[in-house]
This record gives sequence, structure tokens and C-alpha cells, in this order.
Amino acid sequence: MSGIDNNRKVPTRLLAIIAGTAVANLYYLQPLLRVVSVAFHLHGGEAGFLVSAGQAGFVAGLATLLPLGDRFDRRKLIALSLVLAAGFDLWVAVARGLPQLLLALAGLGAFAVVAQVAVTYAAAAAPVQSRSRAVATVMSGLLAGIVLARTYSGAVAGVASYRIVFVIAASAGVVLALATLWWLPAEKEKPRLKLGDILRTSLELYRREPLLRFRSLLGMLGFASFSMFWTTMALALSRPPYHLSTGAIGLFGFAGLAGVLAARLVGKLSDQGRTGFTTLMSFSIVALSWLGFLLDRRSLLLFAVLTATLDAGLQGAQLTNQSLIYRLGRGSHGRVTMVYMVNYFFGGLVGSLSASLLFTAGGFFLVSLAGIVAGLLSLGIWLGFAGRERRWISEAGTVG
Repeated sequence: MSGIDNNRKVPTRLLAIIAGTAVANLYYLQPLLRVVSVAFHLHGGEAGFLVSAGQAGFVAGLATLLPLGDRFDRRKLIALSLVLAAGFDLWVAVARGLPQLLLALAGLGAFAVVAQVAVTYAAAAAPVQSRSRAVATVMSGLLAGIVLARTYSGAVAGVASYRIVFVIAASAGVVLALATLWWLPAEKEKPRLKLGDILRTSLELYRREPLLRFRSLLGMLGFASFSMFWTTMALALSRPPYHLSTGAIGLFGFAGLAGVLAARLVGKLSDQGRTGFTTLMSFSIVALSWLGFLLDRRSLLLFAVLTATLDAGLQGAQLTNQSLIYRLGRGSHGRVTMVYMVNYFFGGLVGSLSASLLFTAGGFFLVSLAGIVAGLLSLGIWLGFAGRERRWISEAGTVG
């Protein structure tokens, strides 16, 4: 394995747990938006801006923390980030005013980037022939964290205060930081790049690699769709005709297990070079899922099924994107990921902000309509550039 002490095996399962626990910090709030709205006297879709604060922090973390993995030992970055994220978890738990809460959520989002540091660690350490599967293993943990975050936070808030959700999360972060230092192998010495050089070469990668630009655009559209749904899902389910409690809304997180299963399947297909097929299927499923939400807004069972299919489609597209961009720039996985994820979470930020406004103006109907547009736009763009993408993949020294 490249980039680490070859005498030690990389514990991909530990990396998966780290990724899942870290990214969960971005999603604990989603099923709690109704109770937090009451606590902070928010109205309509205003609670969606709390989600946007975390995503804005995440984008800032992507542009600063993530590329440092190409300069410093990711093992130490992971441990430090987990501890700092735990501190912001505690701040969220004790925040009393809205400005405090927004700042705490932004800080928590910034250090939730450690989830992507864990993914790049796996990508840099894995042999070329099994890189997609290694990334898929860590991504499965990341997706499981997203799924279980919503279910866990809804369940805990249902029997205690939502603040306890973040106290427990802080404790888990500290334990994982210690586990990281104990079990994760240190990486080998890296080039002593300055932060300015890292950012400059990141921009050069973006300008030079059309495959990176293309997949970053698809990722941006995909995560905009994802954020539109999860920003407003709890608000929709707490209102007529569903009237669900916070705990019941949290259970909808289990529908996201479809995304975990999709990640493992897509990882295997990507290693076989079938990224065109996985892209076509993923975005088709996304568009059809949003169409289902638009046509039937009364059946709770159908809502659950469509949640599962939407999540599976979006996570399938995400893993396909990452399996392709990690074929670029050996030794620069942190910068490649930073470029991709900044675009990705910019899309999420726009998605959550627009969903808050659309939900206030026309409820989940308008959100669903916008979701269909995002899904069809993603599919249309990929179909229009599929031929050129095959050439870009070939020029990158791969078979796609």
C-alpha cells in the first residue's frame, strides 16, 4: 500500500466508523428541526437555515482542512479534527441564543470534514486494483452514519432533550480520536507543500482535468437534490396528512440503508469499469423518485419507499463520481477531493437554502418539482457528455 507504513495493515473498518461518526454531525439536526424551531422560536421554513449553517462550515473545512492531508499525516489530522468536532458538539448542546447555535453548527460542519479525510486516507493507501472497493467500504460507513444519525437523534430527542444528542456525540468523538492514534498507521513523509501551494495546485488540477470538472458538476447537482429533500422532509412529515412525532421521523433514516447497499454494489461495478451504467441508473432513479413525491403526497408507505430509492440513487451517483476522480493525481487525493467536495457541498448549500424558501412558499410540492428539475438536469448533462467522458477517462490512463 502506498503512503503508509507497509508493515501495518490499514483498518478500513475503523476508517468507516470514523467517517460515519464524523459525518453524522451534519445530520443529527434534520429530524429535530421541529423541536429546535420551537426552542428558538423559528417559523415556517426558517429552521432549514440551521442546516445551511452546518453546510457552510463544511465547505469552509473542505477548502482548508481537507487539502492539508496532502501535506501532513492524515492520522494526526483525523485525531485532532475529531477532538475539535467534539468541542463544537458540546457548544451546540449548551447554545442558548440563535447566533450561538449558528456559529456552533458552522464550526461543527467545518470539522465534520474529517469524514472525507478518512475517505482520502483509504484511497491513498489502497492498491489501484482495489481502490474503488476500499473507498466503497469507507463510504458505506459514511452512509451508515448518515442513516443512523437521523434515527439516533430522533430516538434520543423523543425521550430526552435534543441537547443530549450532541453530548453523546462529543463523547463518541473523543473515544474515536484515541482509537485513531492507537490503531491507524502513520503515513510516510510527504512533500513539504505550503498551504498556498496546495490551493494553487488544487486550482491547477481543476483547470487541467475535464473529468474532475465534469464529475464535480454532477456531484453539485446530486447533493443539491439530496439537501432539498432532507432539509424539508422533517417539516413535511410533521404536518398534515402525516402528523409524525420526532421519534417517528427519525425512523425514516433507516430508509437510507438503501444507499449503503447501493454503495457496495456501485463500488464493485466501478472496479469493473461500468461507471456509465451506474451513472445512468443512479440519476434515472433520482428523477423518478422525485416524480413519485410530486404525484402522491398522502401515502406514508410510498413516502418511505421513495425516500429509500432517492437515497440509493444519490449515493450511487456519489460513489461513481468518487471512484472516477480518485483515478486522477496519485499523491494528490486530498486536493482532488477538496475540489470535488467544495462543488458538492456548494450544491448542498444552494439546495438547502432554496428548499427552505420553496417550502415556505408552496410546501413540499414545490420542493418536489425542483427535485425533478435537478434530477433531469443531471441526467441530461451526463447523456450530453458521455462520449467525451469516455475519452477523458482513457486519457487519465483508465478504462471506463
